[in-house]
Amino acid sequence: MLSGEFTESVRHLPDQLRDIAVAAADLDGLPAVDGVTSVVILGTGGARVGGDALEAICELTAQVPIVATGARCPAWVSASTLAIAVSRSGNDGGVVEAADAARLAGAPVIAITSGGALGDAAHSWGVPVVPVDPAAGPAVGLGASIVPVLVLLERLGFVSGMTRTVSEAADRLGQRIEGLLIDETVRQLAEVLPGRVALVTAAGSIGKHAARRWVQELDRFGGVSAVRRRLPMGQTDVETGRRLHSSTANGAVLVMLRHADEPPGLDGGVALARDRFEHVFEIQAQGEGPLAQLLDLVLVGDAVAAQLIEDAEVAG
Repeated sequence: MLSGEFTESVRHLPDQLRDIAVAAADLDGLPAVDGVTSVVILGTGGARVGGDALEAICELTAQVPIVATGARCPAWVSASTLAIAVSRSGNDGGVVEAADAARLAGAPVIAITSGGALGDAAHSWGVPVVPVDPAAGPAVGLGASIVPVLVLLERLGFVSGMTRTVSEAADRLGQRIEGLLIDETVRQLAEVLPGRVALVTAAGSIGKHAARRWVQELDRFGGVSAVRRRLPMGQTDVETGRRLHSSTANGAVLVMLRHADEPPGLDGGVALARDRFEHVFEIQAQGEGPLAQLLDLVLVGDAVAAQLIEDAEVAG
């Protein structure tokens, strides 16, 4: 059973997401966006993953293109582009430089940060800042990159229904957390992963971004080598995974992240994979809508990494 720092941090996750949403909803001094025809999201690390996920969430509903470019200000940025710079710590120099380049190109800028160099720069430029709690636990990280941007985009008229979407996602996570702390799948995964390679597979934009987070958390914090692949769609994909399985001393553990917005045509490849791997774990996202399902898959991956850390500490 999960305990310790992770347990404490995730119990506060729904309220932290709501607090971040409120901070974005109450932000004064938003720029005028008449004539804005595109939005660029600037951020690296978790903020880049969040930006990519925002593209996926907004691509079917946004009134203008939403593009994540990392710590790079594209040449096309101008006064008709809204730039949103996201850095939880505020100390990513590349993001500060990209935001400054966007500002000098005439783009209205909004910053989302707990302070640091980005906070200082934003205040000197006179642009609005959505404050992020620097003491929030690690589980809130991706949500801090996504939630305030969604609320801001709704306030500025580029998307609709996002405040309700955030509220529903937070409610769902609150229900999910209590069961996850004693989840048998989390415990079983943490038992079989050490010494093996985690082959994290997913399909569609939401699955891809969740898998990236899984790989990051397992590798960086859980001490498990992890790679990301697409969900197997047929024999070729399955055999590619099998080669990786055969080339490692203890084999690979196949993790399949599933969600409601997957493309069709996966059933055959998934069935083959189930037969060809000894250790197969299928994680089905819970909640309604892409934001809730993305955050749900991320939460499960974070829980597995936390369980690996706790098990290693007990064994050590």
